[in-house]
Amino acid sequence: MKARILFAAGLLFAGAVAANAQSVSVDKLTCLPTEENGVVRAAAGAAAGQSLRLYFRWMEHEDFYWVNMEPEATGRFWAVPPKPEKRNEHVELYAALVDPAGKVAARSETQTVKVSSDCRVQLNAKERGVADNLTVGETSPKQQGKKVLAFLCDGIVTRINSESVRRSDEVCRACVIALWQRKAVVIPAAAALVGIVIIDDGPEPSPSRP
Repeated sequence: MKARILFAAGLLFAGAVAANAQSVSVDKLTCLPTEENGVVRAAAGAAAGQSLRLYFRWMEHEDFYWVNMEPEATGRFWAVPPKPEKRNEHVELYAALVDPAGKVAARSETQTVKVSSDCRVQLNAKERGVADNLTVGETSPKQQGKKVLAFLCDGIVTRINSESVRRSDEVCRACVIALWQRKAVVIPAAAALVGIVIIDDGPEPSPSRP
C-alpha cells in the first residue's frame, strides 16, 4: 500500500513538474505602427488541447483583450493585433497558453511596446488575411458592447465575450453601416444637382429686324 501511495505521489509530482516546465516567450518588439497592423511572434510548447493567445491593451488602461496566435512552425506562433489609434502611444502585451475553458496554464512576461508613426511593418498574405478578419476576445463583462479601447475598428469582425460566447462586433459593424448609408445619401443628392446648361454664342438680333 505504501509503495502505491508513493508511486501515485510520484506521478502527481511529475505532472506538476511537466506543467511548470511549459514556457512561453514573446519576441522582443521595437515598435508597433500607428493606425496600422503589426505582427507579434512568440515561442511556446503547447500541450494537447491548449492554444496560445496574445493578450494586449493600451498601457495601464483597463482590462486586456486577446487574439489567437497562429502556428507557423514547431513551437512558433504569430498574431496580428488591431491597429492602435494615434492617442495610443504604448501597448502592453503578453502571450499565454490556455486550455479549452480559457484557463491560463503558462504565460510570458509582459512587454511594453512603443507605438510610432515611423514604425514600418510589411504583412505577408496570410498575415493580411488575418488582419482583415480579426476576432478579438474580451476578459471583462464591461468590455462587451464597447469599442476595443484605443484601437481602430479596421479589420475587427468578430468578438468573443468573457464567457466565451462569439458574436459579430456590434460597435464596429454599426459604424461601417452608418458610413455606407451616409455615402448612399450623398451620391443621389450630388447627382440631383447636376443639370444641363446650353449656351448660345450666336449674335444678338438687330433692333431693326423683327
